[in-house]
Amino acid sequence: MIDNPLTKALIAKGDQKKFRQLIEITSDELLLFAVSFLRNREVAEEVISDVFVRIWQNKSELETIKNLRSYLFISVKNGCLSHLRKSGKEKIISIDEFSDFHFIPVEGPENDIIEKETLDQIYEVIEKLPPKCKMAFTLAKINGLKYKEIADIMGVSEKTVNNHLVSAIKKITETLSVKAIADNKKSPFKQASLLSFIW
Repeated sequence: MIDNPLTKALIAKGDQKKFRQLIEITSDELLLFAVSFLRNREVAEEVISDVFVRIWQNKSELETIKNLRSYLFISVKNGCLSHLRKSGKEKIISIDEFSDFHFIPVEGPENDIIEKETLDQIYEVIEKLPPKCKMAFTLAKINGLKYKEIADIMGVSEKTVNNHLVSAIKKITETLSVKAIADNKKSPFKQASLLSFIW
């Protein structure tokens, strides 16, 4: 729905119902992304709101946006960085200088299958990853974005995105291997599920 040319055309012509649907479909994941930067839900909601206000104000340009989902994430990222600059909490100009991206776990089917202790260890490893690595992992594994979309959002090459994900997965699997050796209780079913979560 997000990048459907008809949807974009209708919003560009002022279809408020389609615009509300766009907000409903995307606002939750954009909010999580914004909170990962700002650590403050209220401020994150303001950033998201500002992004959608600007999109509505410039709705006539919507049809020229090739990938609206990427565009929304980029707009939110820029809004967060702008807020941090204005607040004086971070002396940053670009994403390259941002060093405090926070990983926010979300509930999924793996929560019912994987032991809580194991999940907590995975989340702990992810949170210790370098900021850009953590961001790439979040966008790929939590938001389900493609490498090209992640590259556009982060302003890097697809190869760099791949390197970040390989590094993240290597660190997670190393941690899990240590745990598996330590407790020797992991069933093949749990292993398969966990690998699908990571990959």
